[in-house]
Order: sequence, then C-alpha cells, then structure tokens
Amino acid sequence: MAYYFINTMTDTNQLNWQRTNLENIETAWEGDLWDRKRLGVQLTNYVDRLQCGAVLALDARWGEGKTWFVRHWKKHLEDENHNVIYLDAFANDYLDDPFLTIAAEISQAFKSSDNIDDADVNSFNEKTASVLISLAAILPVIAAKAGLHWIGLGGAGEALQEVYKDGKDVYDSVSDEITGKLKEHIEKKIENHHLEKETIQDFKKELNQLADKLEKPLVFIIDELDRCRPDFAIRLIERIKHFFDIPKIVFVLVMNKPQLLQSVKSFYGYDSEMNGDYLEKFVDFTVHLPTSKDAYDFEEVIKFQLFRIGELNSFEDTNELFYWALGLQLDKKLNSRELSKKINTFALLRTENLHKNLILLSLIMGQEPYVNYHIYINTVVKKINTYFCTDKRNFLRKHNLNVWGNNGVDDISDAEWYRLICHYDLNVESTFIDQLLNAYDTAGRSEDPEYHLSMILRDVAIYDFDHSNNFIKNWQSYIHRGL
Repeated sequence: MAYYFINTMTDTNQLNWQRTNLENIETAWEGDLWDRKRLGVQLTNYVDRLQCGAVLALDARWGEGKTWFVRHWKKHLEDENHNVIYLDAFANDYLDDPFLTIAAEISQAFKSSDNIDDADVNSFNEKTASVLISLAAILPVIAAKAGLHWIGLGGAGEALQEVYKDGKDVYDSVSDEITGKLKEHIEKKIENHHLEKETIQDFKKELNQLADKLEKPLVFIIDELDRCRPDFAIRLIERIKHFFDIPKIVFVLVMNKPQLLQSVKSFYGYDSEMNGDYLEKFVDFTVHLPTSKDAYDFEEVIKFQLFRIGELNSFEDTNELFYWALGLQLDKKLNSRELSKKINTFALLRTENLHKNLILLSLIMGQEPYVNYHIYINTVVKKINTYFCTDKRNFLRKHNLNVWGNNGVDDISDAEWYRLICHYDLNVESTFIDQLLNAYDTAGRSEDPEYHLSMILRDVAIYDFDHSNNFIKNWQSYIHRGL
C-alpha cells in the first residue's frame, strides 16, 4: 500500500494521507524518497542505445518498491515519447497461455502509433491469429493435474497432455488406444511442423517490420511475475523468447527471482534442474533494484510516514517519537512496505499520551529476539547513540560539556548519552526513553526493584497492573485486541 504527501499544514490529530494512484501518475518520480529516478534514467539511456531486442529482469525482494519504480519509469518513458506497455502478469494468470495477451498488448501499442497504419495492424493481427490457431491444439493443461512434467518434453509432452484431456480413464488404462492416439498426435505434429514453422516465421517477420517503424524502442514491462502460477510464469518467459525476441522491443520482467525459482521448484518437484541457470537462458541480464537498508535512507521515509498520520506538523518537524522510530528501524531493518505497515498499525492504536506511544511503537515493531523489554530498549538506545555520535569526546568539546569520574566518558551511561544527544544535537528538549531506561537500570541494582519500576511504569501503563511483570503483557494484550 502506498500513499502520497499532501503539502499542507494540518492539525497534528489529522491524518494526512491519500491513497497513491499508481495507474494514473501525473508527475514521474514524485515522492522519490530512494532516488530511484537515477536508475530510471540509466535504464532509459540503455534502451535508447540498444540495437537489438532484449529481455531484462528487474530483481528485488518483496516490499522493496518494484511496482512503484516501474510505474514511475513508465510515466518517465511516456514523457520521453517512448512506446511503453505495463502488464500485471498476476491479473492475467487465469489464462492457459500468455501468447495472446502479449500479442494483443503489442497490437494495441502499434495501433496507438502515428507511424503504423490500421492496415499494418490488421495484418499483424491476422498473423497473430494464425500462430494462435497453431498453438491452440497443443496448449497443455496444468502439469500437476496430469502428474506430468511437460517442460522440456516438446511435442511428445504436448501430445501426452492431449491424451490426458481426452479422458483420464483412457489415460490411466495404459491401453493400445493410448499408444495409437499418442502416435496419431505425434504424426500430426510432424506433418504440420513445416507449416507451423512458416507461420511463426511470418509472425516474427511482421512483428519485426512494424516495430522497426517505431521511432523509439517499445518497452514492455511485465510486473508481479513472481506472484503468478509457476506454469504461467515459465510459459510467459518462454513465449517472449521464442516469439517476440526481435529488435526494438525490450521486455522488462519484474520479479523476486529467488521466490519465483522456489515456487517453480516446489510446484514441479524440480531441484537442480529448475535453478537460476534455467531463467538465465531467457534473460539477457538482471538489474537488481538497489536495497535501502541504511537508517539514513529511512529518515525521510519515517518522517513522511509520521507526518502522514499526524505525529509531525511538517517535514521539518522532529520529536522523540521520530528519533525513537529511527532507532527501532536501525534495529529491525524493515523494508519500506513492512515499515509502512507497522506505522499504520501504530496510527490505529495510538494514544493521546506521547510517552505511552513510545512504548506502543516499540512493541508494534517487535521485541523479538530480545528476552525482555529492558534489553530491547537498551539495545535500541545504543544504536541511536552510535548512529548520531561517533566521537563522544568531540561531542563534549563541541557543546562545552565537562565530565567527571575516573573513566571520563566511559562513566556516562547509555541513557544519559541518549538524553545529551537528543538535547544538544537533535533539539529535543524533553525525553522519556532515558528515564525509562534509568528506571530499569536502577531497579536491577536495588533491593526493591518493584518500587523503582512502578514509579515510572504506572504513568505509561495501558492497564492497571499489580506487578511490573504484567506491564508488557498488558500492552501486548492491548495491541492484540486492537488488531
């Protein structure tokens, strides 16, 4: 789920979000928090220089913004007067064969071009129909239904599939009828082979001639490939290479390659045969969408999300919640989609108390793998301190601060460093996480830990508790009930 920013000042209790409409982008790269435009420009230049067709794979894991990128790149290409097609493969995988869908999309692109007249488009459609007729008689059903691995079997596999479609009982009988029917299909395939070959050659020749009339290459983006039925995804890739591999048509296959390979392996029962090498036979090269794991990259994303839900007054605003969210991201290293979901959950469950909201956000982000909440927040505080202050002595000199004790800066606790950094470098006057951490530290050294913990925990508890052990349990219950 994606949203765009409304550039207006609102009350902090007002949710500042609207659903992003990726199908109707008005301005390419608007809201580009990851500098994806750079890659889009590079790919555009690459496409323009190509002297032949190509099949590219855009590889990134779930939630890394593949669809956002290709949708905005499509708009960028259109602004540069490119011919571009976007196809959601997952929305079309109910079909047995993707050939017609691919050809129909290309036909529509030709029809929209000023350089190609209607007669040429009609001729291309006729060639498409001829190929489709040739394919129609041999389209296999889903391999799993027949218990056959038809990939790589060629005509024999297709013939077996036709036998299967003629009747499961006949197929299971292993009778002479099967042998005769199989022979009949194979013989028919051999007899028609030359005609089918000419039909395919005529189709590719027509496709090549029309594509050559385009001023710029046709870019065909196929998204959500890893979400498709494995048999459909493989057949789509094979169809592209066998039928549409011509100059001035560039296919971009958007996928999470490891996920696609795993689903294919699982579906067909392959192990070593269905590996990355198989896909590389059909892909000229793979472009890896740069990941954005560093907290620096996430500063603007977190600020955007918190403004969107009314926790910040503007993009220039900061508070402890913002820096705490950044610290949690440093620890969890979520991708942008996962982070967005967590902050959306926080927006649903937030309270009117800032200090409680700090607790809430940390638990929504997840305490795992830490054994207790004290270790969890102490770890996050250390990461915040390290991220914002790499030279403690220089920090003290810069702000004219003195320390005492035998060990100097080493005597300053993590909680105190957090407070100092927030106050002097981040302009957060009043902080709470340091107070919470101090309470845990003091309780750990005290003969009466319950007293020291309860002094601060009762003010940020979501429910009344009879013992501090129930503090986190109550918060988790609140989150669970709210969801």
